[in-house]
Amino acid sequence: MIILETEQLLFRPLTLDDLDAMTALYTDPEVTRFLGGPRSRDEVRRVLNGYIREYQIYGHSFFATIRKSDQSFVGHCGLLKQEVQGQEEIELAYVLARPYWQNNLALEGTEALKEYGLKQLGFTRLVSLIPPENAVSIHIAEKIGMQYERDVDQWGQHFRLYAINKPNPADA
Repeated sequence: MIILETEQLLFRPLTLDDLDAMTALYTDPEVTRFLGGPRSRDEVRRVLNGYIREYQIYGHSFFATIRKSDQSFVGHCGLLKQEVQGQEEIELAYVLARPYWQNNLALEGTEALKEYGLKQLGFTRLVSLIPPENAVSIHIAEKIGMQYERDVDQWGQHFRLYAINKPNPADA
């Protein structure tokens, strides 16, 4: 079931059939450099089950991100329900496999999910929690219109919180 489509990408709910691709993604030390490091297959299975459950409960979570040209699993992008310093937020996040870096797929995917979240799902605000040393993700957040709001400490890590609010129709 395709949730969203862009010029180069398809987004669909993750399934247990994605375990091998997700394990390959999360065992790469470069990919997981800002995510707490590589994870075992069992850890990935547990996380994947959590994403599947979130999708069933909320109708959104991480989506499998597929390159249309060859149907390859490039990673996952999504809209995650998070609590940040006592406030409920929807986090726009992505993780792409290294072979798909530096070809605008992250930018294309996050732009599409931003629009999907704000327009289709009706969220009034999206955030991204980005480690300060992750310059690429900061650049992508800024490129899709997110702005730095504040520093936050979450899950034992330090992040810069970037946010975008849905424009108020009265302001247009």
